[in-house]
This record gives sequence, structure tokens and C-alpha cells, in this order.
Amino acid sequence: MNGLAIFLRVMHILPAVVAGGATVFARFALIPALQTLPEADRLRLKEVIDRRWRVVVMACIGLLLVSGLANFMLYQAEAHRGQALYHALFGVKFLMAMMVFFLASVLSGRAETFAAMRARAGFWAGVAATLVALIIVISGVLRNIPPAI
Repeated sequence: MNGLAIFLRVMHILPAVVAGGATVFARFALIPALQTLPEADRLRLKEVIDRRWRVVVMACIGLLLVSGLANFMLYQAEAHRGQALYHALFGVKFLMAMMVFFLASVLSGRAETFAAMRARAGFWAGVAATLVALIIVISGVLRNIPPAI
């Protein structure tokens, strides 16, 4: 494995761990804990957290997109040319990642359009956490499909 491949892998796994772990933490710890606070305190704390977390979410999304697409284009696409299963699974993984990115953006965002989704943050964080788990499973399968060449 060359230096660029290692760098891209680290730049992919690190934000995935941060964002994926935070999604599980939010679903099972943060959101239930916030529900125990008086509404004014809950809203104030959520705004402080979200203001800081939005930056992390956007950085993680950017790093995951750049490193994931670079790794796919530079190393995986050619190595798995003609392997329909590999490319189908990659496509499913990519679409799931887009859904997680959307949910993370909505849940930490301010757009009034998505206020109803933020009101059901526990449910949507659960959906995102489930997608993260499925992405990990698919990634493990992809990692174990031998190259075509």
C-alpha cells in the first residue's frame, strides 16, 4: 500500500468514526438526556451544541466525500472493473452515505423547512445510526471482494 492510499484511508476512516460514533451517541445518550431538561434549557443547550457540531459535520462530510471518491477512482474502480456485485454494493453504500449526510445536516441545522424532522430527532438519529451500521457491513464485504485483475 502506498503513502497516498494510506493517507486516503485514514482521511476516510477518521471522520467516519467521529460522525458515526456521534450519531450513535446522539441517538442513545444526548437526545434522551436533552428531553429531561426544561424546554428553555434544552433549546439553549441544543443551539450551543449544534453551532459547534455543524462545523464538524460539514468537515466530516467533506473529508468522507473527497477521500472516498478519490480512493474509489484511484484504486478500486479499476481493480474491480466488471464486477457487478462490487459496483452495486458501492452504489448502495454511497446512497446510504448521502442519506446519513442529509440527516446529519438536518439534525444539526437551522433550516425551518426541516424543523419537523428535528422535532423527531430521536427517530431520525436512529435511522442514521442504522444506516451507519449497514454502511460498515457493506464496507466489510467490499473490502473482502478480491480484485478482478
